[in-house]
Amino acid sequence: MSEPIRSFVAVKITPEAAERIGAAQARLRAAGRDVKWVDAQSFHITLKFLGGVEQERLAEVWRATTEALDGTAAFTMRFRGIGAFPNPSRARVIWAGIVEGAEELTEMAARVEAACETHGFEREGRPFRAHVTLGRVRRPAANPALEAAMGEQVEVELGEARVDRALLMKSELSRGGAVYHILEETLLGQEGELNGHQEEG
Repeated sequence: MSEPIRSFVAVKITPEAAERIGAAQARLRAAGRDVKWVDAQSFHITLKFLGGVEQERLAEVWRATTEALDGTAAFTMRFRGIGAFPNPSRARVIWAGIVEGAEELTEMAARVEAACETHGFEREGRPFRAHVTLGRVRRPAANPALEAAMGEQVEVELGEARVDRALLMKSELSRGGAVYHILEETLLGQEGELNGHQEEG
């Protein structure tokens, strides 16, 4: 049996949008020294985290996922504002918001969720909320400086990105943090389109 692959289904954003969001992230770093920041080149929206999955099973669930996404049209996301889960005063996860395209992402996530459930994956316990993760606080606690820095960017415009494909990605842990690689991709708006892909991301 093959080694389990730590994997997830996701949407990537364009380098141009990543640059703008990364600039907003940079303005938070001085106030967030206890935050594990995501590298701008790795920004993405997770539709479904699969965890460690054997290669054979992963191929099956990806096939089901691409079938579930058949007929999904390409769309545009627009990013605005910095916030945090559960809230800025007790931040655990710092994010960039999505003000256009969130409904389409939610629909995609629901389709992926249903496809994965048919292959034995448990449904997520919390509702899907479209966002780009910027960083995770190592030891969540009140941080007035970080809260203020986020407050200054509540309405900042962060650009847009076209979504024309869904990706199967793997995560490899390293000393510098998680490194993501694209395993497969399926184009949106094209019935049954399935492309193998080996680009690193």
